[in-house]
Amino acid sequence: MFYMVYVSQAKQPMDAAALGSLLQLSRKWNTVNGLTGLLIYRYSTDADKGYFIQLLEGDKLKVRALYDKIKLDKRHHTILQLSEGEIESRMFDEWAMGFKNADDALFAGLPGHARIGEVSFDPTAFQSSNGEALKLLKFFHDAN
Repeated sequence: MFYMVYVSQAKQPMDAAALGSLLQLSRKWNTVNGLTGLLIYRYSTDADKGYFIQLLEGDKLKVRALYDKIKLDKRHHTILQLSEGEIESRMFDEWAMGFKNADDALFAGLPGHARIGEVSFDPTAFQSSNGEALKLLKFFHDAN
């Protein structure tokens, strides 16, 4: 089973309606294509910006095709792939697209916390700690 994790910054903060629409389309697409995963959105009140972290899993060609489509989506930028690889079985097999809208305070206390798009953000260091991204996603899955 193939998986990929990426992060990005929303071009503008997303409200509940915009996130709901995004999830509805994502879940439909993923169900048709046999993909599962988890999407976390975080709005930062400090920076007035929104951030995404997403894990996709399924057939390698389908995951990569979806990622290529995601990179063209004009709702976000600063798209950074953190990790990809093979796993024995799906981590999020029951979710066509699990979702969590998390606040800044929750993320600030977690290991590997970084703010994409800020001057202090170092993509190289963030990519080298991609194990932390997988732990974060698994934390949200297990908490539900």
